[in-house]
Amino acid sequence: MDSIKTELPDRLIEENLDIIVAKAADVPDEYISQVIENSRQPHVMKFEGHEDVDGRFKDLTAYKEWAAKDRIVYLLVTKEQKVGGIIWFGRKTSEHIDPSYNLTFGIRLYEGCVGKGLSKPFMRATHEDVKRFFPDGKLWLDFAKDNIAARRAYESFGYSILSESDDRVVMGWQGGK
Repeated sequence: MDSIKTELPDRLIEENLDIIVAKAADVPDEYISQVIENSRQPHVMKFEGHEDVDGRFKDLTAYKEWAAKDRIVYLLVTKEQKVGGIIWFGRKTSEHIDPSYNLTFGIRLYEGCVGKGLSKPFMRATHEDVKRFFPDGKLWLDFAKDNIAARRAYESFGYSILSESDDRVVMGWQGGK
């Protein structure tokens, strides 16, 4: 696994956190196990749990199937090598938005890192770095419409709404904040 190629934001340094990056398929099993376990935390389950615990992070086999696609993973780790968060990027389009948005993004912060103002600095570092893997990527994400905190965080980072349904919001990012 590699270290991130951009300078870490001060907020992450203050918390003694580091970011490591790898192709999703190359993440060591000990980190994958932590992501799988952390995906069952109540605050994660509230909004995206079904996609994680019943899908991509259900178990090691599910993770490896998910990771076999062209994905890059950034792990927010403590000095004790505990996973405090994950961000991933991967090539994917959606029928609900312009196909030029060709790179999906996901983020999860886990207990010990939630509520500390780490989302934006974690996103800033990874969004700058991911261009070395996907230089032509235009980012999009979707989330539960009732996840107001996520919406505020993404808007403050420079994401804008691309589409909305009764229960989901799709936002895109072309660079910025």
